[in-house]
Amino acid sequence: MAKDKLPKTKGVPNKHLHARTTFLYQAATYLTLQTVTSKPGASGTPMDTSQENKTLTPGYSGLAIQLGSDLHSVSRKGQIRLNVDLKRNICKSCNSVLIAGRTATHEIENQSKGAKKPWADVLVVGCTICGSKKRFPVGAKRQLKKNERR
Repeated sequence: MAKDKLPKTKGVPNKHLHARTTFLYQAATYLTLQTVTSKPGASGTPMDTSQENKTLTPGYSGLAIQLGSDLHSVSRKGQIRLNVDLKRNICKSCNSVLIAGRTATHEIENQSKGAKKPWADVLVVGCTICGSKKRFPVGAKRQLKKNERR
């Protein structure tokens, strides 16, 4: 007697690419959140050990930007769609991870006359590394598609 074959469950296509992109995003976020301690005598000059003269700088890491660039190229070459939240957290011009207070500034802007239209609010996310800005509508209802309006 032949065995009944179980129906194959359809999984996510290119699952390895999704796993790779999530890893690259997590690694870039981790490296961006790290604070770098730099010592003033690290370039070879003798340093006075009695002074604890360390400066903390925000986690600007070239490696984190490279990982963001790799994430973008993997998603394009594999033709996979990135999550909207993930796309909003990556700068389009320098591929750095946008974290509020570290590498990004968030402002609400309303350019209507006298700021009287509450549906004209726009969230402006500015990258502190390259200076580019992204704009996202806030509070406005999305318009119906043309064939649904009829």
